[in-house]
Amino acid sequence: MKITMQPIDSGENEVIIRYIEINREVEDVIRAAGGETVGEEKILCADGDKKYMLTTGSVLYIESVDRTTFVYTADGVYKSSLSLQALELAYAEKGFFRCSKSMILNIYRIAELKSEAGGRIDAAMENGEHVIISRSYAKAFRRVLKGEE
Repeated sequence: MKITMQPIDSGENEVIIRYIEINREVEDVIRAAGGETVGEEKILCADGDKKYMLTTGSVLYIESVDRTTFVYTADGVYKSSLSLQALELAYAEKGFFRCSKSMILNIYRIAELKSEAGGRIDAAMENGEHVIISRSYAKAFRRVLKGEE
């Protein structure tokens, strides 16, 4: 991709995007020019009657309770209409990891890890909450941390 920059003395900053076809690279440039973090996707959630578009980077973990999916951020808890499995498939490439039968966590928001008895792992999130990675998912988690998956 060719990038041409031209300083101006006055007026408003302007970005002109010329393309043959809109592909992933062009979409990333459009999002970056619009102030979004490149590659940052959003999850539609609700809190009561209000709808929110949460960036994947703001999500600490996602939990399913009684067939209802909750998305946890440092600021609050939101409800999602998507299933845990759908969210796991959609955001696995963004650092979301299934840590138990009912929970997915954002590995980029983990502050501290501690091994527990029985092969489990205690993940302390950035907001101080603790999430347990069950022993059946711990081996895969270690592979993810090593960059093997």
